[in-house]
Parts: sequence; C-alpha cells; structure tokens
Amino acid sequence: MQITYIIQKSRRRSISVSIMADNKVLVKAPYGTTERTVQEFLVAKKDWITKHLEKQNREVEQAESLGLLTDDEVKKIKRQARKIIQERVKYWAEKIGVTYGRIAIRLQSSRWGSCAANGNLNFNCLLVLMPPEILDSVVVHELCHRRHMNHSKEFYDEVLRIFPDYKRCNKWLKQNGGVYFKRIQE
Repeated sequence: MQITYIIQKSRRRSISVSIMADNKVLVKAPYGTTERTVQEFLVAKKDWITKHLEKQNREVEQAESLGLLTDDEVKKIKRQARKIIQERVKYWAEKIGVTYGRIAIRLQSSRWGSCAANGNLNFNCLLVLMPPEILDSVVVHELCHRRHMNHSKEFYDEVLRIFPDYKRCNKWLKQNGGVYFKRIQE
C-alpha cells in the first residue's frame, strides 16, 4: 500500500504518526530526522496506519449515510444541548457532591468535554445526538476532574464508583464517536 505522508519537524524528542481528516498521514519528527528514518518508522507502523485509515473511511461512509449536518441543524443541536447538558451536569454534580463553574457548549471537532482547573466545563454539542448514557458518562468524567485534575487510577476509580458502566460507554464512544465528528460539514 502506498502511503502519502507529510513530515512536520519540530523541537521534539520522538517520532509520532497520526491520520488527518483528508486521509493524509502526518509524521511529527525531531529536527535532524532523516527521510530514511521516517520511512522505516512508517514501515514499522504500517498495520496501525492501515487499520486507522480503514476506520476513518468507514466513519466517513457512515456519516454520509446518516447525513451531514447543516448549519441550521447544528444551531438547533446547540440549543438542545445547552438545556440537556446543563440538566445532566446539575444532576450528576449533586450526586457526586462537587461544584462547577460556567458550562460552555461548543461544536468541537475532536473533543467531547473538558474541565478547567477553575471548574469551568466544556462539552461538545454532538453529545446530545448519542444515547443518553454516553452523554452521562462524559459528564461524570468531567465532573470527577473536580476532585482529580488528572487521569490517575484514583480518578478512574472515582468515575467507576459513580458510573459503573463507564468503561462500556467509553468504548462505545471510541468506536462510534468519529462518525459524529465526520457529520460536521467543513
């Protein structure tokens, strides 16, 4: 298989590879890395690259079959998300016993949620298109950061104590989330 790739060199220590939206392969490498070293790295990562390119192509097909979202549909989804996500955050925050700051609802192209050190929460509006337990798993994940601002064992123990079905929901999100991102018209 022929792989088209782009090399991005910077002051980093190691080589990494990722798949871009247009099916190009992005190789990040330290300054001074030779073309041959990059090619050897790509050969070693060929199976991973192939698997992820195939997954991305399947997601594009699924997104197209569901229909790409228009600007008007996105606006409607954002309004719906503001209401639903605020309700779910309030419910879970009381259950967990944590406080939070402002809640922002955005259309993000690669994240489902985040929690800032000051307690402000960000959520992707596309979560409201998913099964309710998936949305709840993301809300619980972000609210548990109010106790643990990391992804330590203690953090995940807390998430699982509060939301025992978290692992299944997180797996579902990893397997299916890309389709939702690809429904966004560029």
